[in-house]
Amino acid sequence: MEGCDDLPETAADLGILVRLMQVSRLQAEDVSLVATIDRSEHVDVQYRVIDGELQQIPAAITEVAAWDPTGSGPHSVTAEIAFCESVVARGGILLGAFDGERTAGLAIVHPAFEPLLAWLAFLHVSRPYRRRGAAQALWNVAADIAVANGAESIYVSATPTESAVGFYLRQGCRLAQPVHPDLFAAEPEDIHLVRSLR
Repeated sequence: MEGCDDLPETAADLGILVRLMQVSRLQAEDVSLVATIDRSEHVDVQYRVIDGELQQIPAAITEVAAWDPTGSGPHSVTAEIAFCESVVARGGILLGAFDGERTAGLAIVHPAFEPLLAWLAFLHVSRPYRRRGAAQALWNVAADIAVANGAESIYVSATPTESAVGFYLRQGCRLAQPVHPDLFAAEPEDIHLVRSLR
């Protein structure tokens, strides 16, 4: 089924109902839906770039908490919404994956971040919807938008968890060499990746 490549092999055997995620282009004010995303995750392994190579290491934080719903610090709903608003204001396109009325995930692609370069600025899938096709559906639509706007490659600054980096590697991403200086300065702990769209 298209849009479900990130399914566990056992899903069919277990009889898990998997729905094709509907992806919609959203309005700028819909960034408030970030508050509905549960980013919490158990992590055993993370990635780090060592001597120009991608290496797996034990996770520094094994339980990633949900975004703080009331504060305004770095991992708060307020901060995430402000970041998303800033990217959308500069030309980013907000996308949502939905299961009926429920938000499964959100993504923002800036299709003309630089000449010939798109930037996937944000992609988060809520915990209950992981491995059900939401990330794949959002990626597919974001890449299509980038290509339609003339981008020849797409840049991703990925959270260094095994699940996030593994997903992007499966999409054909590779280490960005060199990294984008501004994006790296903003998120030096992330894994900076790029994929050709040609």
